Amino acid sequence: MIVEAAGSFIDRSHPTEGSAQVLGDGSGQRFLRLEDFRTDNGPDLNVYLSAAPPDAAARDFDDDFVDLGDLKGNVGSQNYEIPVGLDLDHYSTVAIWCVRFGVVFGAAELITG
Repeated sequence: MIVEAAGSFIDRSHPTEGSAQVLGDGSGQRFLRLEDFRTDNGPDLNVYLSAAPPDAAARDFDDDFVDLGDLKGNVGSQNYEIPVGLDLDHYSTVAIWCVRFGVVFGAAELITG
């Protein structure tokens, strides 16, 4: 697997730490990997790829996003499948989004290179 993009989480409404990496296998299939991840536990937490920058207002995160699914755990490394063909230049922020309360627990900007 090749690291196509990576970034570190920043706190938003809750303490959040760890890194996010986009891993590709060369065939077009990509995964989002959260490494050494930790945030507070909360209701209805999802992993979004968002067009909003990591420090944007919370309301901007659910304007233009791709939902990768429920957060698998609030502690530990985990993987999420990224839809084939998704433009990561556009959706360049990983956000831990609380659907119930409309807040961002933490976010990471994905930087290619």
